[in-house]
Amino acid sequence: MLKRLKLTISLLAVLAAGPAIADENLVFVTGSPGGSWYPTGGAIKAAVEDIFDDISIQVRPGGGLANLQAVSQGIAQLGMSNNISAVDAMQGREPFTEPMTGICNVAYLYPQVIQAAVVNPEITSFEELAGHRLAVTPRGNTAEQLARLTLSTVGLSYDDLDQVNFASMSDQVNMMKDGQVDGFFQATGIPAGVIMDVGASRDLKLLPITDAMFEQMLEVNAGFSQITIPADAYANMDGPVQSVSFGTHVVAGCDVEEETIYSVTRAIHERLDDLGVAVAALRTTTPDMLSQDVGIPQHPGSARFFEEAAAN
Repeated sequence: MLKRLKLTISLLAVLAAGPAIADENLVFVTGSPGGSWYPTGGAIKAAVEDIFDDISIQVRPGGGLANLQAVSQGIAQLGMSNNISAVDAMQGREPFTEPMTGICNVAYLYPQVIQAAVVNPEITSFEELAGHRLAVTPRGNTAEQLARLTLSTVGLSYDDLDQVNFASMSDQVNMMKDGQVDGFFQATGIPAGVIMDVGASRDLKLLPITDAMFEQMLEVNAGFSQITIPADAYANMDGPVQSVSFGTHVVAGCDVEEETIYSVTRAIHERLDDLGVAVAALRTTTPDMLSQDVGIPQHPGSARFFEEAAAN
């Protein structure tokens, strides 16, 4: 690609001493600092910019539902998403009020797992959250939507809790450490940095999602899968914990140039080992997993890359 440089007298001096301006300046909406999406976005940015000096990526915080809206409206060119919300968005199902268009898949990354952790030893199940204090992400985040859904499977709503705090992940960690809440609800990769952070100073446990709860969730969205959180995922676990997962993936605006998304996909594929070093959730991701179907259209750029990779 040709560099689109503004050859003004003042800029010439800057260009002589600094790096060239990128042809493509992409906005990449991710998640809250403290979760796995934000560092994943940073790791992908580093991989892309290291290989392609004509692409620049701005990583910004975001949320699962808000990211899809930003990409659909062209506010962002790239976004972190999950398959359950992406399918809901394209079909216009709740919590979306109408179908969203212009969203294409780039690459599957890793399973995202519901993890409800409590520091109150009296709470051993979701039912026992009644009358207690819970921290969740702000509205507009997938984790908050899933908190309401999971509670509903045991007949609870926020009204049945003593207190609900809508806060960033970093604020939730502080609330848990200070005893301001009894538990928090996360939907992120394993291991989750926020849970490890709290577990370093407080005894905590993960609440299981039973078969009966999972069946109710599956009726709402067929994209859910059962998963077992291994006993060695976090320190001092009593044993494995049954939970629910769904796929984390990168989306892009369908109108973003094919060659640009081809390059982004190539960088993710070629630097997958490096991404795993930066983000623990990506350590078990294989190159073949990147191309798996997530239920929404594949971007032409990533589709072309995966077709070529499969042929080689």
